[in-house]
Amino acid sequence: MPENNLGTSSKGKPHKHWYDKTVNQILEDIKEFFFDLFDLRDGMDEKGTILNIVNNRRMRGANAVLLMCSIMVASLGLDLNSPAVIIGAMLISPLMSPILGIGLGVGINDRETLSSSLQHFMLAAIIALVTSYVYFRFITPFGDITDEISARTAPNLLDGLVAIFGGTAGVISTTRKDKSNAIPGVAIATALMPPVCVAGFGLANGRYDFFLKAFYLFFLNSFFIAVSTYTVIRILRFKYKEYPNQKEKRRNKIFIIIFSLLILYPALTILISTYNDLNEDQKIEAFLNKHFENDFTAIADWEPSKTDSIIYLDVQLIGQPVEASTIDSCEQILSQIIGKAVKITDFQSKEIPFDEIQRLKSEMGGFQGELSTKVANLEKLQTEREQRIIDLTNQVDSLQNKVVLAKIFSETRVLYPLIDQIGFAKDFQQTNFKQQGELPLLLLRWNPRKSAVGKKRDEPKIIEFMKIRANLDTLMVATY
Repeated sequence: MPENNLGTSSKGKPHKHWYDKTVNQILEDIKEFFFDLFDLRDGMDEKGTILNIVNNRRMRGANAVLLMCSIMVASLGLDLNSPAVIIGAMLISPLMSPILGIGLGVGINDRETLSSSLQHFMLAAIIALVTSYVYFRFITPFGDITDEISARTAPNLLDGLVAIFGGTAGVISTTRKDKSNAIPGVAIATALMPPVCVAGFGLANGRYDFFLKAFYLFFLNSFFIAVSTYTVIRILRFKYKEYPNQKEKRRNKIFIIIFSLLILYPALTILISTYNDLNEDQKIEAFLNKHFENDFTAIADWEPSKTDSIIYLDVQLIGQPVEASTIDSCEQILSQIIGKAVKITDFQSKEIPFDEIQRLKSEMGGFQGELSTKVANLEKLQTEREQRIIDLTNQVDSLQNKVVLAKIFSETRVLYPLIDQIGFAKDFQQTNFKQQGELPLLLLRWNPRKSAVGKKRDEPKIIEFMKIRANLDTLMVATY
């Protein structure tokens, strides 16, 4: 029926437009859109995932050798302070499957998979520690504490996030039908390889503080990866393992719950301790900046030394000295804020007048500006030098090409004396009005005595000769 302008049919029935949808319908459409957008079950391979993790979780044979090689490469990267080499070690690391097996065993209530994965994970940790220990103890000619090593001895919450998102990416990639071994392997090795190598460095050099902090980071990251695996497995609703009787099922469930609690307690304890330390440091830094930083005094550096009952703060000050009574007052206030006794051990340089501080700041600013100008000039000179080198290289190549062409022309004239003139263009522009391109062009001018039959016979030979001598794939010839 035809519609009228008021949106009704000729029979008077209302016609439904897109704006007739209720709010609930719109919300349902939005919900469905986001559900489809983040639907992890699309493209999932449950049986293939379980089979892949179970078959690859064993740390023996090729996996054990690959782990030793990857640990050696990672140790070299840490020793050379080279992130690129460390990334290369991650590409061949087989640490992924045992940890995924732990998360899978908990996720599907499979005691056998969990027990086996735990055994092979511990074996992998031992292999990694021994390999890195051997490298840093007997092989390396350096063994210094590099920036890459130091970065793994101060674990914080951000390291845990690396493990969480890396583990999530790893297990999601593993559950796809179109699996990729490299992507999930690198995602998980990012959080595991460097810490375990630094733990080996600590053992080899007697730095047990390095060993404890790095191995804690390795353990914590492993735990987060296993938790991420469990979470994704449950989101994907993998089927629980079936047991012949309820007693066996209940016994396995109790075992998995006890194991999870045993792992969860120390991990949460360490995580809370790390969070509290970070929170304390932030409060201390804010307090010091508020009470010590002013126009006449500046904090050059500060370093905490913590025990269970007291925090010692080594604060280095420059400028106008801070009175002892002020420091005592700050200790009391800070102790109340932190909830723990605080002792400030201050080192103060000789008093510097305010005018002198301002002059030093001004000189420093001028020096930085002058340094920036010199750096910009050096970069400009470097660019000009590189361009000059490119120009000279092009000139040399051009001269060499001219010499080579002259020699080829002479050889061609010896072989075919009736050629009066010969020319060559490397990048001859040509088009058929549909597409345009560049082709090498050979120009030939024959002596009038050369017969048409002779031209037809010799020109293909000249083309092949020129292609061989000039190292060309194709050649166009024009005679005149």
